[in-house]
Amino acid sequence: MLAGSLVLVACSPPEYRYVRDSGSRSAFRIPTGWTTYDEATVLGELNGAPQGDQPNPIQWLVGVDGDPSASVAHVLNGSDLGTDYPQGIVIVQDLSFVERDYASLNYLRNFLFPIDQLIQNESNAVVVSYDDEIHDNGLRGLHMVVSFRASALADARQAAAAASGTQGGASTGSDALQRALLGGAGTGILSPGFVELDQKALIDDASHKLYLAIMLCSSECYSRNRTQIEGAVDSWTVSV
Repeated sequence: MLAGSLVLVACSPPEYRYVRDSGSRSAFRIPTGWTTYDEATVLGELNGAPQGDQPNPIQWLVGVDGDPSASVAHVLNGSDLGTDYPQGIVIVQDLSFVERDYASLNYLRNFLFPIDQLIQNESNAVVVSYDDEIHDNGLRGLHMVVSFRASALADARQAAAAASGTQGGASTGSDALQRALLGGAGTGILSPGFVELDQKALIDDASHKLYLAIMLCSSECYSRNRTQIEGAVDSWTVSV
């Protein structure tokens, strides 16, 4: 009986799988039941491809959905971020001249979500954990977990856009990516609940490339799936 049990264990499917990109030398680990989507699927064929002679700054983009009934529509859906299953995105992107000038910790914190604006009101957001002293293998950056009220996101994005306008009005690739993934600045967020976001954002020492991993879902979902979510973000590795 024991020998049979050992055989069953040995033949059981792996619990996790790695998602890799040889071009950017990046990889992360997710549960085998989670579904991934490529850049064209996440952004749409037109948005995901370079327009004319304009180069595409995105080297690698992967959408992730942990829902058993997976759909790319679950990934960073601006009208329903508080999903019942983990979802998120991993990005490797070249930085423009303007973005290199702005590539500070502030830039990394707020690349997709206006965290600094959200936390101005403690009833709308709280920083659960924060480490901005990451220095590893030629990369530097931060890792943070933030819980925020989804209904406050639209106003925070508008406030962030107004604030950036007072700093010269420079447009960056993150602006376009925010619009593509999360909708316009005035997008209405209907859910009154809280979303928990786990984000690791890194740049190389020369500030040429951004490496970003974000996983999120409702606070209740995050509590249920904490091990898998934290494992996915913590596993995000880059060889530069």
